Amino acid sequence: MYEFLAKVFSPIQLIGYVGTACALISYQCKKNHNYFLFQTGCAVAFSVQFLLLQSWAGMLLNIFSITRGIIFAMGDKCRKIGYLIFIELSFAVSCLLAYLVFDEIWWISILLFIAQAGGTLAMWTRNGKIIRWAQLCGISPLWIVNNAYYGSIGGIICEVFNMISVIVSFIRFRKTGYDKT
Repeated sequence: MYEFLAKVFSPIQLIGYVGTACALISYQCKKNHNYFLFQTGCAVAFSVQFLLLQSWAGMLLNIFSITRGIIFAMGDKCRKIGYLIFIELSFAVSCLLAYLVFDEIWWISILLFIAQAGGTLAMWTRNGKIIRWAQLCGISPLWIVNNAYYGSIGGIICEVFNMISVIVSFIRFRKTGYDKT
């Protein structure tokens, strides 16, 4: 029992729980600005956790997710196609670096690239409903694969609760309650 508790509450896992908290809060934010800021906090925590777990694709993609969150939180002043292209190329480079330099498993790199690149396109729409559907049907399921493989308890919990949180937000905001700017 002690070994189980030591693993569940290890410092590495606690970092993931901080990321989980940020993600959960983000899906209850009605304004996209706040959503993007909490998503940035989530990316910071998981960048550190994946570094410690040696999930290189997870770490690199989360590092660029920090940049993505900051850019998107700035609103219309950063709503230029060049920013979107920069972010998407950053994710592609992260995927390649993880595989070629850090010897990441190729299929994990590809799954995480699909999750982050697809999630970025959903965020670019600034449509809360599209963002949440992308999270529920694509992003979270793909990240669960990485989190299970590398033993990120916080990551698994985060993605399961992300999906639950999205469902709760659908109920709370109904048809018209999403910020679309």
